[in-house]
Amino acid sequence: MKKFPWLIVIILITTIKINAQEKFNTDLLKPENSEKNIPRDVEPYADPDILKNLAPIRKQFDNLAVVESAPTINPRLVSFGKQMRKTIYEPVKDKAFLMAGWQLTSTLIVVGDDGLIAVDPGENDTASSEIMKDFRETTGIDLPVKAVIYTHRHPDHSFGAAGLGVTQKQVDNDDVKIFAHHEFMDYLANDASVVGEILTERTAYGGATYLGQNPKGMVNGGLGPTFSGGEISFFAPTDLVTDELKTKVAGVEIVLFEAYGDAEDEIDIYFPELKLVHGSETIQGESFPNLYTLRGTKYRDMVKWYKGVDRLLEYAKKSDAYTHSHMRSWVGNEFITERVQNYRDAIQYVHDQSIRHMNMGATREELVDLIKLPENLKNDPWLQEFYGSVAHVVRNVYNGYLGWFSGDATELATPSFERKAKLYVSAMGGEENVLSIAKKAIEKEDYGWAMEILTHLVRAENSAEAKNLKAEAMRKWGYDQANIYYRDFALSGAAELDGSLNKEGAFDFANPVIIQQFGIGTILENLRVKIDAEKAMDANLKIGFNITDRNETYGYHIRNGIAAFYNEIPENPDLVLNIPSEVVYNFILKKGTIKNALENGKGTADGDLNNLQKFASYFDFTKNKINLSSR
Repeated sequence: MKKFPWLIVIILITTIKINAQEKFNTDLLKPENSEKNIPRDVEPYADPDILKNLAPIRKQFDNLAVVESAPTINPRLVSFGKQMRKTIYEPVKDKAFLMAGWQLTSTLIVVGDDGLIAVDPGENDTASSEIMKDFRETTGIDLPVKAVIYTHRHPDHSFGAAGLGVTQKQVDNDDVKIFAHHEFMDYLANDASVVGEILTERTAYGGATYLGQNPKGMVNGGLGPTFSGGEISFFAPTDLVTDELKTKVAGVEIVLFEAYGDAEDEIDIYFPELKLVHGSETIQGESFPNLYTLRGTKYRDMVKWYKGVDRLLEYAKKSDAYTHSHMRSWVGNEFITERVQNYRDAIQYVHDQSIRHMNMGATREELVDLIKLPENLKNDPWLQEFYGSVAHVVRNVYNGYLGWFSGDATELATPSFERKAKLYVSAMGGEENVLSIAKKAIEKEDYGWAMEILTHLVRAENSAEAKNLKAEAMRKWGYDQANIYYRDFALSGAAELDGSLNKEGAFDFANPVIIQQFGIGTILENLRVKIDAEKAMDANLKIGFNITDRNETYGYHIRNGIAAFYNEIPENPDLVLNIPSEVVYNFILKKGTIKNALENGKGTADGDLNNLQKFASYFDFTKNKINLSSR
């Protein structure tokens, strides 16, 4: 009997400890969504004082953005979308028209003596055709297009020229000039044939392409009302811009100049007689810029970017009108100069303060809480976080300068991908306990924590219940976001998790229309990333390509698990193919095999033709299903 009271005490202490732990866990749960701290009625982009500098409007049409309020849309995102009506702005009377609202990109049309200059034809021929139709009907101007300017190679800018009435014959005959950065085709080739598959998928998620445009999917594109796939056209550049190019088209003087921005191959345009500057995506619409894009990209150098803005600023100071590749057109030298300078200063501020804190030992994730824009920049109408955000950009500064490693050896010793997930689930008390914790987190609107722990469970157990619960947390978090990338990645990921994602309609970075404009050397060289290393580990095979109609030679040496490419036929080749360029294009575009072409008399082979099949066997051309959120 003497031991009995002690047993009760032990039970009570244990119960208190469990309850305390439960209370501690619950108290830790709280929303960490910065959007909840932003007043929903703050709309600097729609301030009457700001709108006084809006360029004159010739005509307005409907709005392709979702602009009706819904519980599944952050009110700020709805409000912002109301600025995206199809609108013909007229920054220079009768001479310059910005067609904003027909697609993600705003197309600038400048009227010359005997023709039109079109800047950024856009994402597909359907949208650009509607732009040209509405332009001609509204203005009565029926001149042909004499020049097309690609400001850079991203999919919403350069793939709708045919919709404007341009043909390949006109380009070949020099009736239409195509201007672009001197490295435009190189960067486009990287997107299309090196990382095309993963960019296609991540761009579709980041634009909610698979979900359609509706209150539970894409609301707007952040930089414009919509982005859609469809039939595209593409004509390779005829005139390249290095540093600066002064020219005249249809009697209009044009200065095209490099100005690093959203893309490495960015060019901006100044029309001196019109006192009009086009900022392309050196100034990225009316949002804080994507100094890193969540869809994936090489490091965007922020120092080069703000220096690109500096270069744009030189021309802005001489301008009374401003257009850019996204959203509205503005007038007024003082207003334009202030907006551009603030944009530039915001970029430098985020960069320099990130470096400052990195030099004090801050890790990549710590930077997120340390770097905030000062109030005057935070409240600037062009720096609202609808497209880019400071939080995801500062991580890129860290990666760009120091890479992924923080200096803590724990990151080097971390368990493998799947094993770590299993260890976390075990440490948290098993599957049922993880689900219980996640449900409590969702109740407390701590969606980020729920998504974090459920990711381990999905990865460790491939649990359907965990996937559905993570989808719920991800979807609720996404509905509350005003940044379109945050929203669209979350909603697309949720649909992937619960099995409702219909993967159709994505913009194909490796579209045949694009691929066929690349040189044979570019096409052949980029095959190297498809080598199956395991199959080619012990290989020793040399093959040459003699492109008979172009007097070009190329070669591969398969060895040590790599495909080494050469701009010449290797010494002592096992096989040389003497084929016209058409055979290579048809192979890449899946219109026919090289072997069938040879059998049909379209070329010859020097050496054992069996080596062609052997060569092909080392490559992996399968198209894998890519999941981003359920692994």
